Amino acid sequence: MAKLPKFMIADDPVTDPDNEYIFHTEQPRFFAKRVEEDEESAYIDIVHEIDNVEDFFKNDPAKKEELLDELESWYYAYLEWLDEDEFGDDEDDEE
Repeated sequence: MAKLPKFMIADDPVTDPDNEYIFHTEQPRFFAKRVEEDEESAYIDIVHEIDNVEDFFKNDPAKKEELLDELESWYYAYLEWLDEDEFGDDEDDEE
């Protein structure tokens, strides 16, 4: 079996079209999403656990926070890649 990437994007266009989820494929496995408190404040948070995250990290909040920081960096790099890819497609159309 092929090794999955550490993070994957998951969409549910039928029942939850407004949200995009990030699936952490390694233990502890969970789904997270970007939560916007207002126009200027947003963060990534776990919304569904497959494995118990607190138990996995033995109640060490620093390790959990480190994983969420890594996930957030990956997610924002993904969003930048989408913007660049979209911008690149526009340039191809102009030629």
